[in-house]
Amino acid sequence: MGAFSRANSATRSKSVKATISGLTLLGVSALVLSGCTSTGDTEAGSSETLDLKIGTILPQTGTLAVLGPPEFAGVDLAIKEINEAEAGIEISVEHKDSGDTTTDLATQSATSLIADGVSVVIGAASSGVSKTFIDQVTGAGIVQISPANTSPDFTDYPDDGYYFRTAPSDVLQGRILGNKIVNDGKTDVAILYMNDAYGTGLYDNLKTSLEDGGASVVGEEIFEPASTDFTSAIQALLATNPDALVVISFDEIKTIAEQLAGQGFDFSKLYGVDGNYGVIGEADTNVDIAGAQFTNPGVLATEDFQAKLQDLVAEQGQDPLTVFSYAAESYDATVLSALAALKGGATDGATIKANLQDVSEGGEKCESFADCAKLLADDADADIDYDGVSGPISWDDNGDETEAFVSIFQYSAGNKTEGVDQVAGKLE
Repeated sequence: MGAFSRANSATRSKSVKATISGLTLLGVSALVLSGCTSTGDTEAGSSETLDLKIGTILPQTGTLAVLGPPEFAGVDLAIKEINEAEAGIEISVEHKDSGDTTTDLATQSATSLIADGVSVVIGAASSGVSKTFIDQVTGAGIVQISPANTSPDFTDYPDDGYYFRTAPSDVLQGRILGNKIVNDGKTDVAILYMNDAYGTGLYDNLKTSLEDGGASVVGEEIFEPASTDFTSAIQALLATNPDALVVISFDEIKTIAEQLAGQGFDFSKLYGVDGNYGVIGEADTNVDIAGAQFTNPGVLATEDFQAKLQDLVAEQGQDPLTVFSYAAESYDATVLSALAALKGGATDGATIKANLQDVSEGGEKCESFADCAKLLADDADADIDYDGVSGPISWDDNGDETEAFVSIFQYSAGNKTEGVDQVAGKLE
């Protein structure tokens, strides 16, 4: 990834069809699983302008730094388009670093943003990092929307209704990844996963899906975050002679891949997840993981959306984006915050919280901030349903998405990647 920096300002297919255990998968199909400060008040549709101040706590450094550039770009693009719409709300943003779970950067960032009077915090990317500051933010009456948290732990977290996420729970990613592996004809699966909320939650749902689909988990090894030597774990897993190896990690994938290559591993058997997708790129020439496949919650970013993001980062003097993971989810988190404020006629956290679910589901469909804002301008009591660039969203009472996509990427020679499929899922 290209280096980037930001001050505390806005600068900065093919389809597969199969039936597994009663679940139908298509390339774009349905998968049903059971499983604080106000800066202005006005009525929706009035001529007054609301001022909304938001903050971000996203990775500029640490093991998930690969996700920072597209997430920041998604937020900044949404703000640019919202402000240009002149629809009765202006947004300012303060960008902060989340670091990772080995630092306390996120808690420091949260403290600063709370002191500066933001009403919404977008972040973190890591579920483990969000756990370090969620109480600070939601306890202060500030809405937190993560574009990338996938741990199932957040579904029932005691956040007084202030926590939302635009990425689906790993109940969905784990099940779709498991079905993907089974559909590829794999029957003996080994899993290497990290010991944190993200790793264990994804592992649990992956294992359930594999076993429900008739595959066996022949080996499993757990490691602590930021581990540097995986030799013994790899040897133990490869000794089980698996026809598929799943690695659930963050940037540790670089070391893991090098050590797998040292064992003569066939990377067409490797499956990864959103935490390590894109960490290995075309600039990495010491290992080639051609054939490996990765899941990533969210849609495959359209060419038009990618072009807008690239134009924006070029205007900001940033390096071109090489991955687009969670850019759409960051964009939609920002748009929904603005729509909730417009709907409620105020920009305090309590008002935004009270209106977020309402503007995400059940009303008249609209697919851009401008179109949704026009509906509210025409009728202050309008019931709108924003369907964004990341999908339908449709939050439930827990702030979880009930409908979402999981994309599948495949590596080719030279560590080039291509989005080859996206699977729609619904959680009930």
